[in-house]
Amino acid sequence: MTKKLKRWVFSLQGKFILVASMCLLVFTTTGSFLILSREKNLYMQDIINQGKVFTEISRLMLTNVMVYEELGMMEKQDVVDYFDYFIMNLMERDKRIEYAVVFNSKGVVIAHSNISKYGEIVTDKSTLETITNLKTELNEEKFQNDTILKITVPLNIDTKNWGGLQIGLSTRDVQKSINSLKKEIIIINIIFSVLALLIINIGAKVLAKPVIRLTKRMDGIKTYGDFNPQAYELRDRRDEIGELQNSFLWMLQRLREADKEHKKTLEVLSQTEKMVSIGRLASGVAHEINNPLSGVVLCFKNLMESEIEQSKKEQLVGAINNGLQKIKTIIEQLLDFSRMTVTEKAPVELNNLINRLLILLNYSASKKNIRIIKDFSDDIPEILMDENKMTQVFLNIIINALQAMDGGGTLTIKTIKENSYSVISIGDSGTGISSEIMPNIFEPFFTTKGVGEGTGLGLSVSKGIVEQHGGIIDVDSKAGIGTTFTIKLPIT
Repeated sequence: MTKKLKRWVFSLQGKFILVASMCLLVFTTTGSFLILSREKNLYMQDIINQGKVFTEISRLMLTNVMVYEELGMMEKQDVVDYFDYFIMNLMERDKRIEYAVVFNSKGVVIAHSNISKYGEIVTDKSTLETITNLKTELNEEKFQNDTILKITVPLNIDTKNWGGLQIGLSTRDVQKSINSLKKEIIIINIIFSVLALLIINIGAKVLAKPVIRLTKRMDGIKTYGDFNPQAYELRDRRDEIGELQNSFLWMLQRLREADKEHKKTLEVLSQTEKMVSIGRLASGVAHEINNPLSGVVLCFKNLMESEIEQSKKEQLVGAINNGLQKIKTIIEQLLDFSRMTVTEKAPVELNNLINRLLILLNYSASKKNIRIIKDFSDDIPEILMDENKMTQVFLNIIINALQAMDGGGTLTIKTIKENSYSVISIGDSGTGISSEIMPNIFEPFFTTKGVGEGTGLGLSVSKGIVEQHGGIIDVDSKAGIGTTFTIKLPIT
C-alpha cells in the first residue's frame, strides 16, 4: 500500500492532482478569509453607523434636557428621573445595548443602567477625553466576557459642556452573522472543492493517459525488446504530447535500426571469436583424429598383408568402423560449430551438450595435466536454446580456464536446477583474476593476453549470447586461487 501510494505521489498524474489541490486550497482559503474580513468590516461598520445614530439622537434629546434645567424649566430631580427613564427606554427598544451611562462635566455618573454605579466618578481614559476634547470616541472592549462597541459622545452645545453619554453596544449579532457566514462558506468550499477535485482527477487522467501509454510502450521495449513502430498505435495529437509521441516513434525507428546493426555486429564478432576458438582447438582436434586414424591404418595394413581368420577379420573391420565413426563425429562437431548460423532455438539436453564439447578438449586438458571433474544433476530438463551459440559460450570459458592452468590443475563443471533456472558453473584452479581488472572483463576488446593470443571479444560475445537467451552470466575469482563462471539459463 505504501509503495503504491509513493508511486502515485511521484507519478505525473499524482503531482498534477497534488499541485492543483494545493492551489485550490490556497485560493479557497485566501478567498474565504478575504470575504469574511470584508463582511466583518461591513457588519461592524453597519453597527457603528447605527450606534452613532442612536447616540446622536440621544445626545440631542439629553442636551435639550440640560438646557431646560439650566433655564430653570426643569428641576434637578426631574432631570435625573428623566435620564433614568430615558436609559431604561433606550435599552428596552434595542436589546443590543448592554449598558448606558450619563455623566456630568466632572465625570460623575448621574444616570446608569446599573443603579449601583450612580455617583461614581468615571476614570476611563476614553471617557475623560470625550469630556476634554468634546469629540465622539469609539472603542471595542470586553463586557461580561462579550465584545462590545463602546460609544461615548459629549453633551455640549458649541463650547458649553454638560458632560457625556456612553452606551455599550453588543456585537454578538455581528459575531453570529459572521459565524453563520463562515459555516456557509465552509460548506460551499467543501462542495466546490470536491467537485473541483473530481474534475481535476478526470483532467489529470486525460492529460496523463497518453504519457502512461508511452511509458507502457517503453516498458514493453525494455521487457520484450520489440522495436517495431507498427506495434504501437498512438492517436494523432496536435499538442506537446503529440510532439512527444512523434519523437518517441522517431526514436523507436532509430533504436530498431541500431538494434539491427547491433545484432549484425554481434553475429560478426561471434563468428570471428568462433574462428579464433577453432584455431585454438586445431592441435587438439588433430590429435583426436590422428589416434583413431592411426588405428584404422594399422587395421587396414593387417587386413591387406596377412591371412587372418574370419572372426579376426570381423574384429578388425569393427575397429576400423569405430575409428571412422569417431573421426566423423569429431569432424561433424567441428563443422557444426564453425558454421555461420542465425539464432535458432530448439530443446537441448544441457549435460549431453557439455559432454560432447569436452570430446574436443580432452587432448588439450590431458596435455596440460588438467583433471576434469563433472558433477551433472540428473533433474535438469531440456532447455530451449541455440545449441551452436551456447556451445561457443561454454567452449570460450573452458578454453580460458585451460589457458589459466598451464602448470596443471582441476577443471570442475557442475550443473544444477535452481528454481526456474538451470545453473552451469565452470571453475578452474588457475591464476585467477585480480580485483583491479575484474570490472572490465566483459568489455569488448579487453584482454590480458599477449598480441596474437586473444581478441578480447570472447567474454563480451559470450555475455551477449547468454543475455539473448534471457540468462545471466557472473564471475567469482580470487587471484592465485582460481575462477568460477556461473551461467543461469531460464527453464521454459
